[in-house]
Amino acid sequence: MNHEVFKDLVPSYMENLTSEETNRQMEKHMEQCVDCQEYVKEMQEDFLIERTNEQKDQKRNIDYFKKIRSKNRRKIFTVAGSLLGLFLIISIGYYFLFVHMWIADENNVQTTVQKQNNIATLNFKSKKDNRYLLAMEQQENQDYTDLIIIYENWNIFADKNWNIHSELAIAQQGGTDITYTFLDENTLLLPNGKEKKLTDEDKITIQYKDSTEEIRLKDLYRAGSNH
Repeated sequence: MNHEVFKDLVPSYMENLTSEETNRQMEKHMEQCVDCQEYVKEMQEDFLIERTNEQKDQKRNIDYFKKIRSKNRRKIFTVAGSLLGLFLIISIGYYFLFVHMWIADENNVQTTVQKQNNIATLNFKSKKDNRYLLAMEQQENQDYTDLIIIYENWNIFADKNWNIHSELAIAQQGGTDITYTFLDENTLLLPNGKEKKLTDEDKITIQYKDSTEEIRLKDLYRAGSNH
């Protein structure tokens, strides 16, 4: 085999691109030519160095992209964490401003009793302009409402798109009412239409944040316009 032809085939030979017949001829030629053996050896060393450098470059590029991906991942987590934190702050703030109600302080409540014919109305109104009250009725031990819990909430943002209780807040601007219907001083008309004879033990308990108030039903019947 001609030396120049041999040298031209060496790169393909090292990359296993030559045919089996060509490989046999080249190996036979190398057995007879020391210079060609050295040439192949040098080419193999250069090829190995080149491949090693390529692998280093590839590893360097891979490491670089890993670092970029890691930084991007951290940025994504940071942004996501910030958005989540902001969402939680807004959600908690919205809950406490518009959803959450708490038992009112007695000092913030103006209570009046209005009497018309035999109907007595307990009215609870907030003394603060930016709040409204809601009276929750419960029948604890009697057939009538004997426990009233006074709740309070913020009265801001009348737009119902912001405040889910806006309509309730508007309706309660004049206060929240609980009514009792009497037949006479000693007789209460129950919600089911039955009559209840009253004693001095028949009372209403009004629960505030740190205190309670008791009103006898007979006293409620006798009450004037203020309480």
